[in-house]
Amino acid sequence: MSLIRTSGFMAAGMISILAIASSGCIIRTTARPAHATVRVRTNAPPPPQAHATVTVQAQQPQLASGVTVIETSCDPNAPEICNGLDDNCNGLIDEGCGYSSGNIQITLAWNSGADLDLYVTDPNGQTLSYQNTRVGSGGHLDQDARGACNPNQPNNTIENVYWEQPNPPNGVYAVEVHYWAGASCSTRSGVTNMTLSIAVGGQLLGSYSYAISPDQRISIAQFQI
Repeated sequence: MSLIRTSGFMAAGMISILAIASSGCIIRTTARPAHATVRVRTNAPPPPQAHATVTVQAQQPQLASGVTVIETSCDPNAPEICNGLDDNCNGLIDEGCGYSSGNIQITLAWNSGADLDLYVTDPNGQTLSYQNTRVGSGGHLDQDARGACNPNQPNNTIENVYWEQPNPPNGVYAVEVHYWAGASCSTRSGVTNMTLSIAVGGQLLGSYSYAISPDQRISIAQFQI
């Protein structure tokens, strides 16, 4: 993704939404909704592959008004579609789509030509983004998409972050999304529906749906391992 885009943005409300069941909400920048933190406790370090086995426990989230729940039903025989969801319920998001799963995987997908940017800050305070695709804790943004601003890119409406190593750092991970408003190839899409899915230790924490407007930057979720 080009680095010519400006980094300015208008502050928005923060939503902390994490659960074993999936949920989502429409974000508004004029309010600061209730916070929620999901805590993921592991009984043992997961093995060094995507199908790690851990015990995931989550507090019930406090969600802002306007939450839209994405209900999912597990079907191991369902085909995996490149849509930011775990279609076959195996704890991996979009496997086979050209980007990676891991012991932590966070995948953003959207339904228009907008250019959305995924930001994930690790417990050490380092942030993954299109500007910084690797951090010292092992995190990697391996799918950077620009929507209609790069129409020839495969899966150009999906961004993906993962930690592959067996023991990602313990602590809080924060997830944000920014709707880049630096060119009409992005902003002409207007309000855009997006889906964010989070998987830890080979288990899906949840998938969440939002409507985001041009130039919004939204603190979507925090989770802790």
